[in-house]
This record gives sequence, C-alpha cells and structure tokens, in this order.
Amino acid sequence: LWMELFSIRIQRTFQLVSTIMNEDGAWRLAPAYDITYIIDRGGYLPSKEHCMYIRAKLYDITRSDVIEFARDNGIRRPDAIIRDVVSSLKQFRTIAAEIGVSESWIGRVESTIANHLKAWGEWECEVEDAAMEINGHTISNMRVEQTYKGNYHLLASIDGVERKFVINKKNADFAYIEQIGLANLTTEYLKTLVEKCFNL
Repeated sequence: LWMELFSIRIQRTFQLVSTIMNEDGAWRLAPAYDITYIIDRGGYLPSKEHCMYIRAKLYDITRSDVIEFARDNGIRRPDAIIRDVVSSLKQFRTIAAEIGVSESWIGRVESTIANHLKAWGEWECEVEDAAMEINGHTISNMRVEQTYKGNYHLLASIDGVERKFVINKKNADFAYIEQIGLANLTTEYLKTLVEKCFNL
C-alpha cells in the first residue's frame, strides 16, 4: 500500500517504482525498470521523457551518462551489461510477434528502440542519407515519421525544398509500414515511395 500511495502522491502513476516478492516473502526493487515504453497523451508516439532521472536527465540520455551512472553506483562491467541489453532489445520484434502483439504496436515500439540504439551506435541502419537523383530531381533526407494522430509523414528534400506527404490509414502503404516498422524501411522502398507520392 505504501508503494501505491508513494507513486500516486509523486506523479499519480504506478510506473515510478515496482517491487518483486521472492518465494520467501522478501521484497526487492524490480530491475531495469525505466526501459518500459511509455506513449504520449495522443496514444501513438513515444514519450520523450523517462520516468526516472539518469545523471539529472530525463531525455537524450547518452551511453556515457549510463557508464558514469554505473561508476557512481558501483555497478561493475557496464559495457557488458549494455551489450546484453542491446542484444535483448534487438529481439523485440520476434518475441513480440510470437506472443501476439499487434503489428502496429510492434512497429511503434521497435522504432523507439531503434532510435535509441542508433543514438548509441548500436543499430545497423540500412537507410542511407546520401543525395540521389530521381527523374532529374535531387532527393535527400528521405524518411518516414509517425505523427501525433497516428498517420505517417513521408518527408524528403526535393531539389532543396523540404516536402511532406501524409500517409493515412486509407493509404495502402500505411499497412505495409505498420507491418514492417519504421526501423526496417529500406532506402529502395523510400525511393519508390518518394517517386510515387510526390509524382516524380
């Protein structure tokens, strides 16, 4: 009860702290608690902030922040722990599909995981950011982002001008993007999408 009251009093949520009871009835703090996926109020995008601070930060937490945190708290072999966590996170899509998580949620969560791992240099990225020619037009910075309302935006710089195309739930590409996930879109697919959606 005290844990529930503490959580409600601080942030009116139960996601701050969890405990685990072992077979002998002893309680301990749950491990790796703040890596859960939290959605924004719109229900489609990940929250940028974590529940707990790491070295006085709620977002943009770097690998060096985590290493320093580990050193400050006597946690040995932080690089090995990070490697194990990264290895587990890369299995998310497979495990989530096996237990019946919907494709749309798999895609959203996997994209969040991929973005965090890319920032740490731990995600192999197929999509290249190099400029290319499509039917006489110079195209660069092709990407797809999910929006607050659940649609996707196809974004690209075409002949130096940033362009946007809304991919809504009625668009055939919406289902494909949901199925494969933003993190797995290839350069070839983005090129085809840009050519089709911007009539190049």
